[in-house]
Amino acid sequence: MEEVKGKVWYSPTAGKYYAGELFEAQIIDVSDISTIKAQVVLDEVLGVARPQYNLRKVVRVVRMDALTARIDIATTLTGQEKVPELTEAPVSPQSYTAVNFDLWKNVVHVVVSDEARKKAAHDIFRLQVEDAAKELARMENKQIAAELETATAITGSNWGAISGGVSTNNPFTDILNAITQIREKGYEPDFMTISPYAWSKFITNTWVRDLVHSGLAKVTVSGGEFTLPGYPMISVVVDAALTPTLAIIGSSKAPACVLGEGPSEAAHYRNEIAGYDAFIIRQWLMPKLVVADAIRKITGVAT
Repeated sequence: MEEVKGKVWYSPTAGKYYAGELFEAQIIDVSDISTIKAQVVLDEVLGVARPQYNLRKVVRVVRMDALTARIDIATTLTGQEKVPELTEAPVSPQSYTAVNFDLWKNVVHVVVSDEARKKAAHDIFRLQVEDAAKELARMENKQIAAELETATAITGSNWGAISGGVSTNNPFTDILNAITQIREKGYEPDFMTISPYAWSKFITNTWVRDLVHSGLAKVTVSGGEFTLPGYPMISVVVDAALTPTLAIIGSSKAPACVLGEGPSEAAHYRNEIAGYDAFIIRQWLMPKLVVADAIRKITGVAT
């Protein structure tokens, strides 16, 4: 038998916690201890998870409290070239793309049995909170990666191929091809996202090593940035959710991809028969590719 002892939800648009069911809630009553416990757990889980939301760095986050929404995203504005004297330039209004969101939910449990709580020599509940946060982040990164990977594909070369101790292929040939295609559509790419495996091939490539030595590229195990004369600065985000053979180049400002961030909810309940206390955490979200011209997927960069 399960007894719900307190339920809260967090509004990303208002930045506040509310008690009760979604959309029928009141501001939290601080005298309700069970509700406060649910708020504290939700706050802790989201707080630990936020730094692990790796792929949020390459998308535009749109906050919403409703689970369905229609968002108009500004895309392109076209100017008029070589307008003759005394001639009125044609009006070219800002273009908008209508994006419909129907958010799904990701769910994790924080469960502490009576036996675990009584036998533990350490803060077992804190470990559960950290595990829940990691799982929320893993699911979000995985879902953003899946959406990014629907981008238009460009065939690349194997960045890890070596002959006589020298890399056979130059990664920047593939990267500049992607940048050029995006720029021709009127967008300025500013990110590359890639798996740890493909990143290892990139940073050990001898062509890349020369750029690092010259100061045009900065690389670490978890990412970096690089630039070339006449091309924009590209920030690199490395995440294990991405397919190991791909590299994705895009513009986060276009935006190439939007993340609809909905409310998050936590409920505290007790299962007396089984003997445990639990918090169930639900997070609503949905990533969506918006400007297809502002992103390209390079295939075959690692084998």
